Amino acid sequence: MRDLLPAEAEAQGRLSSRVLRTFDLHGYQQVSLPAFEYAEVLERGLGMIDPASLLRFVEPETGEVVALRPDMTPQVARLVATRLSDRPSPARLSYRGSVLRRQHERARHDQQMLQAGIELVGQEGVAADLEVVSVCIFAVQSAGLQRFVLDLGHGGIAQSLLAQLSAEARAHLLEALSLKDAAELARRGRALGLSDELFVAVTSLVQLSGGHEVFERARATLGQSAAWEAVEELRQLYEALIELLGHAGAVPPIVVDLGETRAAAYYTGPTFQILAEGPGRPVASGGRYDALYGAFGAERPAAGGAIQLDHLRWALGEADQLWRVRVVVAVQNDSDAEADAVRGILAKLRKAQIPCISCGSALALDYARAWRYSHVLCSKSDPTVVSVMQLSGEQQLDLGSAPLDEFVTKLSSS
Repeated sequence: MRDLLPAEAEAQGRLSSRVLRTFDLHGYQQVSLPAFEYAEVLERGLGMIDPASLLRFVEPETGEVVALRPDMTPQVARLVATRLSDRPSPARLSYRGSVLRRQHERARHDQQMLQAGIELVGQEGVAADLEVVSVCIFAVQSAGLQRFVLDLGHGGIAQSLLAQLSAEARAHLLEALSLKDAAELARRGRALGLSDELFVAVTSLVQLSGGHEVFERARATLGQSAAWEAVEELRQLYEALIELLGHAGAVPPIVVDLGETRAAAYYTGPTFQILAEGPGRPVASGGRYDALYGAFGAERPAAGGAIQLDHLRWALGEADQLWRVRVVVAVQNDSDAEADAVRGILAKLRKAQIPCISCGSALALDYARAWRYSHVLCSKSDPTVVSVMQLSGEQQLDLGSAPLDEFVTKLSSS
């Protein structure tokens, strides 16, 4: 958990606004969810989160166990299954807020993460998966992220192959598969006495990653298996994404990983991750989880995706650290005429929605640079004209004099 300084908080606010605006444009209506939730509600939906990551407390008045939410999807499920249960399907909901998870890795990772996400509840099939993945892609693109990789998997491929094994045996094999450790996976498969056909199918998953050619390569080992239906579903999603994103004019590199086991017990259909240089963790992720709503007594198909706004800001790096237009109006003397001129300049700037403050001329440049203001203005003897200094980091550029109205119009359109 950490503080955000003004520039960081402002960048995060801009990203949130762009992402939520994209969600809104695609019909996702925002809900606000409490930071605390009954632990019983959260535990119904923790198929993809270690229960040990929950920060639990006892509510003093009732004695109920509550927790700081580690994920918002169970809260949305509670909302849809209760207060929104009479609304026609599908429900398209978006959210923004912090989640908190205890981290157990040796490397430091933030325990508080700011997310913005969507849930599409009550619509099934590839069309629903396509909508969720594409909306998340459009959202990160609207925030300015252009270089990223889309990773596609399917929660049902490994699970369908291992469905007849005990829970312990499944977990044993999924652990090796998640590490892409072919030798260890083969050793564990032999120790468990897998049939030759199942052994070949399971061990082949480690090698089945790449582009569209993966689907044809998979036919040799998975074509007659219980996993083939899931492979075909993922292929349909891949091809639909290529077509949709092609029309939008931007198809990112797409990697298909048939051995993806991320939260395999939770996701029942296609899964996705948006990966970019910098954070070391996904910028966005999600997938289909049709079993969740049954735990809330309201069987519904569902898919969703969450964008980690801190990771997105990190991935954008300097591209999102440009100084926002902000103006310091330098006060050169204490005369009534100067005060009137400064008030008039400030009023014009604020009417044009440009943030501004006034400051003594001796401190104006240092103040503007320290607080990341983009321009310093000085009024002239003619109140309709100002002199302009533009700042960027340690650099400054004297733009000379300009008519005030012309300068304000230029700034407001930048």
